[in-house]
Parts: sequence; structure tokens; C-alpha cells
Amino acid sequence: MGIFLTRNADIHHMVQKNFGKTDNYLVANKHNDCLKGLFKLLLSRLYYIFDGGRMFVLYFDNQGIHEKEISFTDNAPFLLIPWHEVRNFKVKDKRNKVYIDVDHLGKIYSYEIYFNGKLPQGNRERLMQLSEHNFYRGSL
Repeated sequence: MGIFLTRNADIHHMVQKNFGKTDNYLVANKHNDCLKGLFKLLLSRLYYIFDGGRMFVLYFDNQGIHEKEISFTDNAPFLLIPWHEVRNFKVKDKRNKVYIDVDHLGKIYSYEIYFNGKLPQGNRERLMQLSEHNFYRGSL
């Protein structure tokens, strides 16, 4: 499943196959903050283009955040970021997109959640549901 060949139905099926439930996931782009993005741009334009265009499926449950990059291979498993290892979790609404920042053991991962387009279809509804359930973070 490559980025250009992936359909929304393929992502839905992959989530259902791995977790059974299909309303706890978001399709996200990797987000680089301005300083990090500028550094990578100066380092290598080609690296910046590929790094900034990486897409992920983020699945949220009581265990944590399960992350999988949408790439040219389906064989890679979802990686778990357990809630007890997350120091800070921020959701910033910017009207037409949302930024999710996760501080996992001192390393910050940032994602952009878009609402328009082929792959992000349904992101807005799933984000609202995840927000209502506090992203399944339990008593954190």
C-alpha cells in the first residue's frame, strides 16, 4: 500500500483487521515545526520533501497511541506509544486542521490532521468522537 495507491477503504480495512474497531483512528501527516523544518530544508531539499510528506495512521485506545506509516509495505506492524510513557499530549485546533503533539519520553512527535481530501475522509467525525472520550487516555 503506497501513499499514491492507498484508498480510504484500504486504511479502514487495515485498522479493522488490526483492532476490530474502526472509529478510533486518524489519518495524519508528519508535522515539522518551523525551526526543525527550516533546518531540514537547509540540510537537504529532497529530505525535506520526503520527510514532510510522510503519512501515518494513528489509532487510539486505552493502551496508548498505535502508529503506522502508510508506505510501500503493508508488513510493518503498528508501533505502540503507551500512555504511561507520554509526558505531554496536546491537541491544537487550527480550524481547517488540527495539530497533535505527543511528548514520548522527551521526544516530541507532531502530526497534522487534515479534514479535506481523499485519505482524511472521516477524520473530523472520528476526531470529535476521540475528543469526547479524551483519546481513551483513561484517568491520565
